[in-house]
Amino acid sequence: MNTSRGRVGVGVTLRPFTAGLVLVAVTGGLTGLTACTGDQDPARADGKTSKSASATRSSPAVPSFSPPPQKVIRTSDEACDFTESFEADEVKAYLPSGPAYSGKGPHPAVLFKSDDYGDDDREPQLPDKWLPAYFGDDTQLVVCQYNDNSHDSRDIGTCTYIGGSPNSGDGKAEVRSARYTYRVFEARTGKLVTTFAMTGTTSLADTCPEESYYPTAFYQLVESEDLADKLRRLIEGERP
Repeated sequence: MNTSRGRVGVGVTLRPFTAGLVLVAVTGGLTGLTACTGDQDPARADGKTSKSASATRSSPAVPSFSPPPQKVIRTSDEACDFTESFEADEVKAYLPSGPAYSGKGPHPAVLFKSDDYGDDDREPQLPDKWLPAYFGDDTQLVVCQYNDNSHDSRDIGTCTYIGGSPNSGDGKAEVRSARYTYRVFEARTGKLVTTFAMTGTTSLADTCPEESYYPTAFYQLVESEDLADKLRRLIEGERP
């Protein structure tokens, strides 16, 4: 605060008062008037302002706040590119904010199939101990299963249903062999880790669904145990 407010003219000394006007004797024959208010800085007897009155007050710093990054989880089509002609460049990172595929296993993984049809009970399935936590934030690997249409499929038996169907008329459906391509991607980057192929291994009884409204043909699936054996090293092993 400007200390000149404590003096008027030459040799005039002002003393604080709670209100009103004060008339002060002036050395040299001058008089002066000043208005005093309750919030005016007090002047010491020697005419100097106290240190506490001249100190500059600063407001406390307000901490900055940054919202947490929004979690992105891609769909199975985006993470695997289930189009007829697979394009590696079209694969997107399933969980960009997730952990890297590194260190000791198990490395939590998800499995997507091009012909899943929304049936979670169909073979194959990953072991429960390999699955991510409830919200999937710890997913490290994405396993994608594709139908290998270049496979020379053959008949291996039939499924029989009571009541027949509009398509076959006799309630029977063919069971055919099948082969599948698997691609494993790192969830955080979408980078290809490995690829391999497997032929369907389910038995005739396990290939035929318990119910079918329009049976025509069913294809052998890969048994869960067989797929787990193929992936065990990637998921349970240590990644450098």
